[in-house]
Amino acid sequence: MNIAGLPRWAILLFGAGLLAFGLAVSRGLIRDPSVARSDYAGTIDVSAEDAKLYRAVPFEWQVTSAAGSFKGSDTAHVRIDPSGELAVLCGWLRLDKGGTSIRATRWLTEARLRVGDIRVSALFIAPADRDPGDGLNAGCARLLDDRPAIDAPLSLEGGPVRE
Repeated sequence: MNIAGLPRWAILLFGAGLLAFGLAVSRGLIRDPSVARSDYAGTIDVSAEDAKLYRAVPFEWQVTSAAGSFKGSDTAHVRIDPSGELAVLCGWLRLDKGGTSIRATRWLTEARLRVGDIRVSALFIAPADRDPGDGLNAGCARLLDDRPAIDAPLSLEGGPVRE
């Protein structure tokens, strides 16, 4: 197909449509409907006492790279706080396994956290190299539309990701 043969109005219409689509994606109007709307809220210091409120969420991950495919398992720690105006999820992943923990962190960037019957991007889960009470910071996300129960079942899911 020769683009020079198209009428000028068709090219302009296509450009305007592409611009409108990009704007809709950037504003979140077009998104995966199975993933709950959330936004990153920052980090919170986790004391040794607060750490008792976090639940261990074991998961298996797979990362592929030019060096091969790597598999492993790790455990994230997640807390659900539905007490405010918006429900908040906070979590951390302990970096205690060297390169393996770094790969688990990479996997989490594209994983989904299942909270009861909703799914949330697990990108908020922060890597941590300290213990609770010793400067550990958990990443937090606010849920914009949903309010899961504080004891909702938690699990992490996702496919292999590229390193």
